[in-house]
Amino acid sequence: MVTGALPRVKVVSTGGTICMKLDPNTGGAVPALSGADLVATVPGLGDAAHVEVEEFSCVPGVDIGPSTWAPLVRRLRAIFDSDPDLAGIVVTHGTGLADEAAYFADLGLAEARPVVFTGAVRNASIWDTDGPRNILGATRVAAAHVARDMGVLVCLNDQIHAARDVVKRHANSVEAYMSGDHGLLGNVYYDTVRFYRKPVRRPHFSIEKLDSRVEIVMMYSESDGRFVKTCIDTGASGIVIQGVNTGNVSTALHTAILKALRAGIVVVLTTNLPNGQVYPIYGFPGGGKALMDAGAIMAEDLKPRKARLLLMFALGETRDPKRLQEIFLNA
Repeated sequence: MVTGALPRVKVVSTGGTICMKLDPNTGGAVPALSGADLVATVPGLGDAAHVEVEEFSCVPGVDIGPSTWAPLVRRLRAIFDSDPDLAGIVVTHGTGLADEAAYFADLGLAEARPVVFTGAVRNASIWDTDGPRNILGATRVAAAHVARDMGVLVCLNDQIHAARDVVKRHANSVEAYMSGDHGLLGNVYYDTVRFYRKPVRRPHFSIEKLDSRVEIVMMYSESDGRFVKTCIDTGASGIVIQGVNTGNVSTALHTAILKALRAGIVVVLTTNLPNGQVYPIYGFPGGGKALMDAGAIMAEDLKPRKARLLLMFALGETRDPKRLQEIFLNA
């Protein structure tokens, strides 16, 4: 039973698998449930918080990106500014890109109160869909005072992740996310929220200065650099290179990267691996040290898709290589 003593949490729905049901005509899952529908499926939600619902969108998660996340962040800012007594916000989102969405929000929203992204791996037509459980867990986190000053969070399967660190690790399992070398922030144990560490890397940028002209180019065997050339020809501001191991590429890709740098394009080097980081070890053409010496920015352990987002924000403030490298070393 809802009482005035309960914290107030707003659920903002955007779409994704969590809002989908099977279409009887095609047999495929499609967006079908509103935010109010989602909240209505969660047993015991009223015991966790006094929940209000707002529907931002209802689209497949793969159709959401920076052009949608920017107005979403503006809306989250407006919700907090207009409601100082609100405990926190839950955002339901497709799990395929929720790690990106949460990091984008973390970079663009300076707020002590928690924003918690959640979703579902199993659509609402499946008898054991994980959507209701994940909404309940995320709401408990958003309502918890201990979740303040933790930055934007991701909560699925009762696991709490920092937006910077979380990546999707499994396409099918309800334990879909991992946090690499750094591990979970905490857990939801029934009606209790526990944190074990606090994120310390939380830079913030203006959402109004975003430069979205940033691409990702993957290193693979015998990469010839043609996609870097395309980035040059189409006016990219930045290129994130997904290098091998500690950040190494083929000689041909190295040559293309040098052309991009000479053209004034910012190049950021990342690793293709889920753990570890880029490091300037190898001096051969294509080696991480050779690329850094040529002017490439080292992204440390930040993965390619998140390095792209950080570069979008950073380019809105500076194009100075030294300053950009400082941003990546501290983000």
